[in-house]
Amino acid sequence: MITALVTTLHARTHGGGGKVGRCRPRGVGQSNGTQSRCYAFPARPEAVASDAVIIGTISICHRDASVLFYPWSTYSYVSSLFGPYLDVIHESLDVPIYVSTPVGNFVIVDRVYRSCEVIFCAYQTRADLILLNMVDFEVILGMDWLSLYRAILDCHAKTISFVMP
Repeated sequence: MITALVTTLHARTHGGGGKVGRCRPRGVGQSNGTQSRCYAFPARPEAVASDAVIIGTISICHRDASVLFYPWSTYSYVSSLFGPYLDVIHESLDVPIYVSTPVGNFVIVDRVYRSCEVIFCAYQTRADLILLNMVDFEVILGMDWLSLYRAILDCHAKTISFVMP
């Protein structure tokens, strides 16, 4: 009984081929609870050259943002430089997330901007954006957002389709 409407974004990109690392959670049980771990995201040059990811510019809280649509990330992130421009206040995460860096170290992230407005092809959506010190993208939209809005990514064509109820 739900009518589906499919919309597509043609993200700006520069084609090419390449390989990027995966970002996936790895739960680690410890005496103080469970930690989430995530591997590092690709840098902008890797993302631009890759057929495995899509980048674009969309509106986040009424501001244009450089966005990496990254299905290998469980969570969505906002850069520490862009975060202060959001029209919401950040709060503490219940459980910190450990994000691995390309050199094998990790950073702990523990702040989130909840329910940020994301305008995608004239549709208003919401995302929880975890504060992360990064410079290559202002926002990374991961599986938490992509799956909620039933996104279908075609990395070869560099398009994203949504099945909106």
